[in-house]
Amino acid sequence: MGALERLFQPRGVAIVGASTDPVRVGGAPVKALADYGYAGQVYPVNPKYDEIHGLKCYASVADIAGPCDLAIIAVAAAATPDVLRACGEKKIPYAVVLSGGYRESGKDGATLEAEVRQVLAETGIRMIGPNCQGVINLTDRMYATFGAIAAEPDMRAGRIAMSFQSGGFGFTIALLCEQQGVGFRYLVSGGNETDIKTPELLDAFLDDSETKVAFAMIEGVDDGRALQRVGRRGLSIGKPVIVWKIGNSETGARAAASHTANMTGQYDIYQAAFRQAGIVEARDVEQLQDLFFAFEAGRLPAGNRVAVITITGGSGIAFADRAVEGGLDLPSFEPATTEALEKIIPVFGSTGNPVDTTANLFNQVENFTSAVSHVINDPNVDQLAVLMASVSGPTAEAAAHAVVGAAEASGKPVIVAWSARRERASDAYKVLEDAGIPIVPTPVRAADAAATLSEFAARQRRLAGKTEMTITPVDVTLPDGLGALDEVAGKALLAAYDIPVTEDRIVHLGDDPACIAEGLSYPLIAKVLSPDITHKTDVGGVRANLGDAEALTEAVAEIVLAARHARPDAQIDGVIVSEMVSGAEVLAGVINDAVFGPTIAVGLGGIFTEVLRDITYRIAPFDADEAHAMLGELRARALFDGVRGGPALDVEALAEALSALSRLAWDHRGRLAELDVNPLFVRPKGQGIVAADALVVLK
Repeated sequence: MGALERLFQPRGVAIVGASTDPVRVGGAPVKALADYGYAGQVYPVNPKYDEIHGLKCYASVADIAGPCDLAIIAVAAAATPDVLRACGEKKIPYAVVLSGGYRESGKDGATLEAEVRQVLAETGIRMIGPNCQGVINLTDRMYATFGAIAAEPDMRAGRIAMSFQSGGFGFTIALLCEQQGVGFRYLVSGGNETDIKTPELLDAFLDDSETKVAFAMIEGVDDGRALQRVGRRGLSIGKPVIVWKIGNSETGARAAASHTANMTGQYDIYQAAFRQAGIVEARDVEQLQDLFFAFEAGRLPAGNRVAVITITGGSGIAFADRAVEGGLDLPSFEPATTEALEKIIPVFGSTGNPVDTTANLFNQVENFTSAVSHVINDPNVDQLAVLMASVSGPTAEAAAHAVVGAAEASGKPVIVAWSARRERASDAYKVLEDAGIPIVPTPVRAADAAATLSEFAARQRRLAGKTEMTITPVDVTLPDGLGALDEVAGKALLAAYDIPVTEDRIVHLGDDPACIAEGLSYPLIAKVLSPDITHKTDVGGVRANLGDAEALTEAVAEIVLAARHARPDAQIDGVIVSEMVSGAEVLAGVINDAVFGPTIAVGLGGIFTEVLRDITYRIAPFDADEAHAMLGELRARALFDGVRGGPALDVEALAEALSALSRLAWDHRGRLAELDVNPLFVRPKGQGIVAADALVVLK
């Protein structure tokens, strides 16, 4: 497991603050380590005892004689720094600090946690916690934990590794999944994550050859890009990283100048970051169980085409509905497959997709076996779902053998939806489980799992075809100072990154507007130019559809008067004049997120953005391919293709502009607080895009 190997596989474990009471924080790990099969050395440390649970008890850490790689620290928070120093002197490389009373408890606790961090830096110790429930290695029966989970000696070992920031709930999830047959390798309650954090734990799980799936339940992370790097690494090596993000409902309003930042919640950005990095998101325990089974099987589909075999038509329809919602395709079979199915399926069944073999399964299992084989081997099929309803007894066992045989011969992923009671079909369950065939209870859950496998595989294929994105910084210098740039300076920044902008003329106070506008084609638009006025329409600072020089001259005077009346404190530098631009309105912007850094948002303008909140995100920088994927997530994406005879829009130019905007955001991440391009007009295909306004806020 690389750097963290001895944390999870210690040769010896010390319990500092050991207790004779197995219910207490310092007593539970002593009993578990002594009784549950851990093969390493166990060193209880407490000067009050000579022996605990049949084990020699040591007066201090310094007295330990033997290999010791992990210290479980179960003392009061105030005593923890001294214990850590003693562990450092003993060259114990890892610690799990179970006690609370640190930053979660207030100012004094935060000071104490800072001292702990300093001791870690001085000693080189790596730490889980504090304020956590510990670590379990179920393969080696190493329980460095307390609470209800410490009284579960028979939890099955497996190939799922899990970390969580909420100890009690995390272990509850593990217990619920284990009851349904999921086996875990490692369980880690990270608590405050003062030292070892979620991304590093996930990275260690990916390093472990015996771990097939890495999972984390998080409230949040400090370094979102580190989480993304782990997700991409898992994608590249075929080990999915699954994350359940909780604490999403109170994102709060942002005190921001730009529309983009005001409409963005923290969870929006987390979800976008997950999609961009190939991280699989989960939202509940039942979904987790299905994903664990599906991914642990180790088979990914070559495409999004799924076939369905059922013994009851209704379940096939339910599966198909959900599968299509999830982006799966239910293809037609090759003629040879259809011809073979017609020979074995009753006329009242169905040889299409979904295939309905009917209840004839109970009479002629060999026909079901043949149908499974023909369908899974059809060249149009990438994965197979078998919906077995509640079939039980010998029929279920025969069907299970058919599914296993076909899956092993084809190598394609197979998911079984089956609701039979285990006691009525135990042999059949064993056949499927021994072969690693995932079993879920309903057709809809099977469709969800199949869709997730397909999406993960598709992202993996896209990643495999990509080269490292090369970013050449653009030679542009931002002005000194904080706050908003005026529109002219904002557009100049966009133009430096080859993002097309309108041709603007500046009418300074006292200029003749008609003379300044010579060469422009009417109708024109006029807008107040001021670094202090970010929302021009709010102060009456915009006049559009100006048809001639007289209308322009009148509009300029009105704009200056209105702006001075609404904002007498504002610096008015003049009025911008430009030609009216047409096209589909898009809002694009930059948020400098506290977790992920520069983030790009895009949505269709008008009601789509303001009312429907049809907006999507990506973490900068990214290429045009990722921009296309980003645009594909918009609910109104079809409008780009032309509606009711309207022309298709220049999506290619829009994707290139979004990629350029992401490079701009990355290059100036140290200075750029917010940026709005609103509106950004997308013209008919081949005619490009043009930015009609830009708000840039520096920090």
